[in-house]
Amino acid sequence: MARFFNVPSLTSLFICGSLSVISTHVLAATVSVSDNLIISAINDKSVDNGFISKKSTFELNQGEHALVIRYKDFFEDLDFGGEIRVESQDFIVKFSITDQEQVELKTIKIKNLAAAKSFVKSPKLRLQDEHNNQLNLTLENLDEYKLAKQVDMAVNALASTKTIKKINSALAASSVITEEVSNTSIQVNSLSMLKYWWHNASTDEKQRFKQFTNAK
Repeated sequence: MARFFNVPSLTSLFICGSLSVISTHVLAATVSVSDNLIISAINDKSVDNGFISKKSTFELNQGEHALVIRYKDFFEDLDFGGEIRVESQDFIVKFSITDQEQVELKTIKIKNLAAAKSFVKSPKLRLQDEHNNQLNLTLENLDEYKLAKQVDMAVNALASTKTIKKINSALAASSVITEEVSNTSIQVNSLSMLKYWWHNASTDEKQRFKQFTNAK
């Protein structure tokens, strides 16, 4: 018995499948980094670099991204011979992926040992797409980034606690019998909060806070 397929239906399936493949391709961008950059984490997830070689190509979806990066390179020691390793502390690089397909992250041109040492003190990176268009990025201190994350977690935790209390109050006021919602005590790292707000406070705000603490 011969089977006949609905041609328009098959055409629709083919088009939908093709669009799905295209959409998946557009949504993800291939991000490559220069040889002198080491990525240790992306969006708070560790990157598994090998002992001999490092990972230098990543697939990132559309949206905001935060990379933990370290600069590392070797230069010839003209005075004593051999090589000198120049390595920076980890720092944060933030940027957005929109409709790019290929993105390259690299350092400014570093010609010699003096330029490398200068770069370590004040890193400067460039981000460009497949058309060599420069993309925006921001650099942050790793400790400050972690501190801000802790503050965000604390604020979100406190907001969740207030929401639970409102739900409990509403349930207590109603006559409807329902399952009790338990409150979970959330511990906030007060020291982290104080460091964060002190770092972001203005000179006048810091002075007024000092006066407040001295009055206690």
